Amino acid sequence: MTHRRCRKGDVIFRRADIADAMYVVASGEFRLMETFVAIDVGQIVGEIGLLTQDQKRTQGLECVRDGELLVATYAQVKELYYQNPEFGFYFLKLVSRRLLENIATLESEIARLNADAA
Repeated sequence: MTHRRCRKGDVIFRRADIADAMYVVASGEFRLMETFVAIDVGQIVGEIGLLTQDQKRTQGLECVRDGELLVATYAQVKELYYQNPEFGFYFLKLVSRRLLENIATLESEIARLNADAA
């Protein structure tokens, strides 16, 4: 993995950009731009786009407070997936968990909107 320093206000990637890497937050504060979800130190972000049919980002990521990201390219992730079954299984669980969290967030927002409309 390589290191990438980020400054407050930096956009790491935007929704619909080509997903060419995933990131681990080493320091600082980051958040997903469309949902305002905070990505904490130690968390992985950008993994879903690596698995989409068109390899596009599903949300954007911005730096909220200066920090550092560890970057793994698509080729590195793919190599790890094939070489290390434990990583492969972890990666699949990570993506599944993230997708389920996204569904729960959307369901909660729909329920809130329906309650407001009633």
